[in-house]
Amino acid sequence: MLTLSDFQNIIEQQFLHNRNKSLFYTLADGRLVLSPSEESTELVKHKAREIGKFIQSAKVNGTYIELLKDISEKNIKLFMEVNQYLDFNHEDHRKLQKIYGDLFERVYIMGNRGEISDRDIDHLFRSHYKNLQTFLLDSNGTEIFKKYRENPDLFAVKCAEYSPEFQMKLLNIDVAPIKQPVLDIGCGPQASLVHFLRENGIEAYGVDRNVDTMDYLYKMSWLEYSFTSNKWGTVISHMAFSNHFMHHHIRADGNFEIYAMKYMEIVKSLKVGGSFIYAPSLTFMEEALMSASNSYDVEIREHSTKVTRLK
Repeated sequence: MLTLSDFQNIIEQQFLHNRNKSLFYTLADGRLVLSPSEESTELVKHKAREIGKFIQSAKVNGTYIELLKDISEKNIKLFMEVNQYLDFNHEDHRKLQKIYGDLFERVYIMGNRGEISDRDIDHLFRSHYKNLQTFLLDSNGTEIFKKYRENPDLFAVKCAEYSPEFQMKLLNIDVAPIKQPVLDIGCGPQASLVHFLRENGIEAYGVDRNVDTMDYLYKMSWLEYSFTSNKWGTVISHMAFSNHFMHHHIRADGNFEIYAMKYMEIVKSLKVGGSFIYAPSLTFMEEALMSASNSYDVEIREHSTKVTRLK
């Protein structure tokens, strides 16, 4: 009998099989470079009925939704590991869960229908990969995937988490006089700077789409996080928010306006005397802020920018 652990291992193995392949690269014969593994092919061919029974059982005992959520989370994590500029909101997560739900339903129908051919399996996976393509294009636009059509092997746009000491030095921040509470936007999975500040007696919080939720850590996209007015003493973002903002600013189909509105939401969330300190700088926003408002002081440093609310 197929167990939940068995099923999750099968999915993990299939992810690994296609890990370094481009979802958008097409071979000379018109086929995608992605493919089902031998193990997945054999499993669907000979145990589709058993998979169907497992799915029905998971629906009855209430674990099916959690299974779809787990698979969706892992898939999105793989997407973002390849390219840090990919972004997915809650609705995107729901859509991806539906894509995998539809895939499993098709396997269930195939198992009840009788003998399954190699052609059936090929069609099943090709259809699934096309659905994933559509999902990525709908959620992140077309421009970001153009390069992935040119090579069968993935190229990565990585994201690194720097040491707290390095971040503090680059952003020119001293622990002692820092105005509290502090929010680190894009704190990273380890939330190293947040932990460092809290260990030094600072009331610090972090938001990141890959961090594990805690009392002071929020797992979500900064675009979905609500920055309450007059709340933060200091907001920090090192190679995170402004890096992504710049990416969307220069991209033909980027979400420039959404980032501009979120930037203003961030500076309005500062207390009087509070600062938004970030790197890299965003000259186009800083110039606009200086010319349009006398409520903020903008200090452009060598490696970072400090925006302080005056009133």
